[in-house]
Amino acid sequence: MGRLSADIQSVVDLAKASDPVGGLFQALLVILENAPDRSIIAAALEQISPETIAESDHRQRAANLLLRGDRADLARAWLPEVTVSSKAHENVVPLRGVEPERKPVAVDPEALMFADIGGMEQVKDQVRRKIIKPFQTPALFKAFRKKAGGGVLMYGPPGCGKTMLARALANECEAQFMPIRAADVLDMYVGVPEKRIAELFRKARASKPTVMFFDEVEALAQRRQFDAQQKVNTTVSVLLSEMDGATENNDGILFLGATNLPWSLDSAFRRPGRFDRTLFVPPPDRVARKFILQHALSRKPHDASVDIEFLVEKTPGFSGADLGALVDAAIDFAIEDSTSEILTPLNKKHFAEALKEIRSSTGEWLSQAKSYSQYANQDGLYDDLKEFLDKYGR
Repeated sequence: MGRLSADIQSVVDLAKASDPVGGLFQALLVILENAPDRSIIAAALEQISPETIAESDHRQRAANLLLRGDRADLARAWLPEVTVSSKAHENVVPLRGVEPERKPVAVDPEALMFADIGGMEQVKDQVRRKIIKPFQTPALFKAFRKKAGGGVLMYGPPGCGKTMLARALANECEAQFMPIRAADVLDMYVGVPEKRIAELFRKARASKPTVMFFDEVEALAQRRQFDAQQKVNTTVSVLLSEMDGATENNDGILFLGATNLPWSLDSAFRRPGRFDRTLFVPPPDRVARKFILQHALSRKPHDASVDIEFLVEKTPGFSGADLGALVDAAIDFAIEDSTSEILTPLNKKHFAEALKEIRSSTGEWLSQAKSYSQYANQDGLYDDLKEFLDKYGR
């Protein structure tokens, strides 16, 4: 279940206590329709009994939201009728099937969760299925003699939220988060990187469940080549050996890697038990861009002329970092227009100037990636990348 912010939870509590006309409930629906993560929708509506809402239109809207969030089991209870037509579904879709009961997750209320990350629904769905569920239901996986752990490689353009997603994932799993950079491992002296890798794995095994997050993993897992003395890169070999758990048990350890250059990794890292699952993290979609911009502007002075929907339309292909740079550039123009006595809030003109300066940084990466998706995709490794490029005509 998603973690509700204090503001949303207060609206839920008021809606539960209000009269059945549903004025406050209608306000809650408006909030949920703009929620950054669909788990928030279920988390809010699970607290309200459908029978207390008299307005059939309100119940229909609630059912549509739940259906859009793949919670058909909850949507059925809200429906005035047996079926529902949703904007997310062009045809009338029968509601069937019941999801297993979800246990509440006890986490730090300040911890980054999926609900704090806008968009990326497809990526988060895959993460929930492939990573979080094995950690949260170890007994089920044990019954099938399947270990909870293994490795997942996230790849995509720089600045699109891979590191943020990794931190949220560890919190959703209720696991220790161990970020590892190449600088933490590599050293000019022979044998030092190997010892550091062994020590990192020793610490991870001592604090399971653990997410070992290798940022810019290509720096550690690059293709092995022989140097002038015909000596192979032993750092990669030791890392592979530790991931295999040849001498120690790695059950309960998730290897999570993030890279902008998946094609530069040594092919041995693709073997089962290592980085055997691959997730493409694309540039933010419309929902994510709106969420990022709203968050970036939330505590900054701006007037009503700032049209976020317009900015969303003008920023396809922008990474999260690009959107942050856009807001920073607009702020620079606002500061120019301000004085020590009079502050000029951000306005439409400032963003118009910023859009002339800031461009998407993902274009070069996507152009390069297109070649790999077309000519180096024999094993279907880049199918999700190819689907994204085809969908958006890149």
